Amino acid sequence: MDTTNGNADYDVIIIGGGPSGISASWELRDKKILVLEKTHRMGGRLYSFARGDYWMNLGGHLFPAAGSHMRNILHSIGLDVIRIPGNKFAIQWGGKVYAPKAVSALPLTLPMSLGERIAMARVGLRILKAVKGWQQEMEPVYGESPQRRRARVARYLSHLSFRQFLGRLPKRVDALFQSASRRAAAEMEDQNAGVGVSLFGAVWAGKGDSMALNLNGGSGRLGEVMMELMGDRVQYHTTVKSVKKEGNRVNVTYEVNGETHTVTASQVIVAIPANQAAQIVQDIPEDVRSVLKGVQYGPFPTMGVITDEPGPMPYDDIYAITTPEASFDMFFNHANPLRTSGPRKPGGSLMVYSGGEPARQLLKHTDEEIRDIYLADIYKMYPQLKGHIKETIVQRWEPGNTYRPAGFNFDPMLSYCERGDVDIHFAGDYFAEIGNMEIATGSAHEAAKRARARLMSRDTATGARRDSARRDLDKAAAA
Repeated sequence: MDTTNGNADYDVIIIGGGPSGISASWELRDKKILVLEKTHRMGGRLYSFARGDYWMNLGGHLFPAAGSHMRNILHSIGLDVIRIPGNKFAIQWGGKVYAPKAVSALPLTLPMSLGERIAMARVGLRILKAVKGWQQEMEPVYGESPQRRRARVARYLSHLSFRQFLGRLPKRVDALFQSASRRAAAEMEDQNAGVGVSLFGAVWAGKGDSMALNLNGGSGRLGEVMMELMGDRVQYHTTVKSVKKEGNRVNVTYEVNGETHTVTASQVIVAIPANQAAQIVQDIPEDVRSVLKGVQYGPFPTMGVITDEPGPMPYDDIYAITTPEASFDMFFNHANPLRTSGPRKPGGSLMVYSGGEPARQLLKHTDEEIRDIYLADIYKMYPQLKGHIKETIVQRWEPGNTYRPAGFNFDPMLSYCERGDVDIHFAGDYFAEIGNMEIATGSAHEAAKRARARLMSRDTATGARRDSARRDLDKAAAA
């Protein structure tokens, strides 16, 4: 094991075992590392359970295209993705589910009044134009660092809210876009326009397999495999109390099983939600702390559902449904990627979730009450499911997704990350306009590279001092 930590206990301590912590720990697996995770597992909001031929997803489930940091990790640990063939922009409208072959057909497909149809077409064209602009911003610029690129993209339409961007809409059309925008776990008034546009841009990617993939076996497989690979280098059920720089070391104090421990590292990567990082990390510039405190999170509940229907269902060819008429905002059919060939197997796997203000209200209820509220609306959509719900699990994500409000300034954090003299590094999905697993893994990959560079520079400096001391001894002996 390569140890370049001087008198510290570890080369690098990584706080958090979600996608960011996984990425950082995998990048630094050749070093002496310790991962401190608050829960009993790795994976964060990538959470699923195997259920026979299917799996129950409770969190993130859309994986990025080949060449991404996440896909590189999956490939290196032997996990595979599978394509999602089903419709991803179906809509519940007037008590019925519509699944046109193209999103541009929605204004013509949905039964609407003339005013609603005109408003739908007008706002659709506005979003389509903005998505093209967002896709242009996403193109890399020669010589630009990944962080600078993300910051540039995040500034796209960041000066106004998504509500201001869309303008006034007829009631039912407004409800549809509000429900779709809650994928950011926030209301249209709370997220900036770039956040809302990027949500539609991800769905309307149109080419290749970008964001149209699931992890074979369920998203939780990433954390499960990583737990096996990391072994005892991960400490679970820990609550980090403070991260403080002292000399050439960083002290990390945490509690586990009611006992307080302090360990030291040459470098620390903080890969937890920004508001939590602001509470525990000392010795950072106040403008950086203000950024961490200003990052917004929208809590949300999800519910995974395992079914046991014996034959085909009307949603078999659909993956995602936006549901403005339901207590949840989206309905997902996670069995869809498994129905590409051969006879249809009995049963299936579904997931629903709520975002924004409705989510906050739902989270005031018990899990059993949330389950009953969700099931009532699921049965309204698909009465064929009555008597075929085999299992349900309600999951509360608090904090949930991160998003940026209008006018949010992330530049102090960007400047901090570009410094070459810091030993406490930050990573997380909040490094972009809206959080996702690729942002989380990419920002952690970069943080790990900076930590490695600091270790190497210190090792070089230590070696130089040793060589100098040896030469002095040799001179003294010769004299």
